[in-house]
Amino acid sequence: MIKKDFYILSALLALIVAGGILSLSSGSWPVPVSHVPTIILSKIGFYSGAVNDVEAAIVWDGRMPRFLVALLVGFSLGGAGTVMQGIFRNPMASPGVMGIDSGAALGAVLVIYLGLASGSLVALPFAAIIFSILTLLMVFAIATSRGRTSIATLLLAGIALNLVFGALTSFIITLSTREFDVGRVIVNWLMGDLNNRSWEHVTIVMPTTLMALLGTLLFARDLNLLMLGEETAANLGVNIKRARNGLLLFSSIETGGAIAVSGVIGFVGLVAPHIMRSLVGPDNRKLIFYSGLLAAVFIIYADLFVRLIVEVDLKVGILTSMLGGPFFLYLIMKHRKQFEYM
Repeated sequence: MIKKDFYILSALLALIVAGGILSLSSGSWPVPVSHVPTIILSKIGFYSGAVNDVEAAIVWDGRMPRFLVALLVGFSLGGAGTVMQGIFRNPMASPGVMGIDSGAALGAVLVIYLGLASGSLVALPFAAIIFSILTLLMVFAIATSRGRTSIATLLLAGIALNLVFGALTSFIITLSTREFDVGRVIVNWLMGDLNNRSWEHVTIVMPTTLMALLGTLLFARDLNLLMLGEETAANLGVNIKRARNGLLLFSSIETGGAIAVSGVIGFVGLVAPHIMRSLVGPDNRKLIFYSGLLAAVFIIYADLFVRLIVEVDLKVGILTSMLGGPFFLYLIMKHRKQFEYM
């Protein structure tokens, strides 16, 4: 098992490195692959030789932030999806299905429309995180009665809030059409856009990703026991309320931080945990990390696809939804026998 995990980890890291090299060297101005490591080492102070200033600007200031944002966003969404599937013991739970994506998007769109995003670097991520937390609390409150959470009600509440927040977001877009530039920014952002990412975006998503990773790993053992049922977990010494609330808080933080810099990129948090669970098992102490890496691979190569292959201006979020939607339908059909019928 250890050898298998090592091979899977090596394959994921190799895909990320290969995707990074391709991302940094390819584009409208190609940079030789051999120049990329030299430029990176020069920028971080480990190489003092001469480098091409134009190529260095393209790689370090233009392409590196975009690659890192794709990596961190994917890792965040994969980790958040793993946590939610574990808490609710449902393979169809994810930030998108639970309505958290829509809530975070509503908060971010509201900040963009009011002009607060241009005045403060932290306004947009702060709004996205706060709205994602509030959305999760609302979904959980609706689905919980007498200390028990109904999975069916949980999913229905998420769908309902998705519709409500989507309508409110559309209303804000309608208002923003009076100002073309604001409306265009909002629409592009909602489609999941990694264009023109900068180091400022990296500084937004990196702290939320690292903080949420450490926090969720701290509760990973409790999450394993929660998957056996809350009563069983309580008998084994787990503080149910503390563990559940902590895990939900950290997953909301990383979801909000990711959406703040990339817009809405759906289904990655649904697909990656499901695939990795079949490969490395249900132990969340490693599943969170592995699912994050696989989701990062998805985002990195989806971004490469829309950058280098598609001739139209296709957004990453549109591509992941096109691929993830059929997978979600597959999960519904696979687990439909477990649903209760009237």
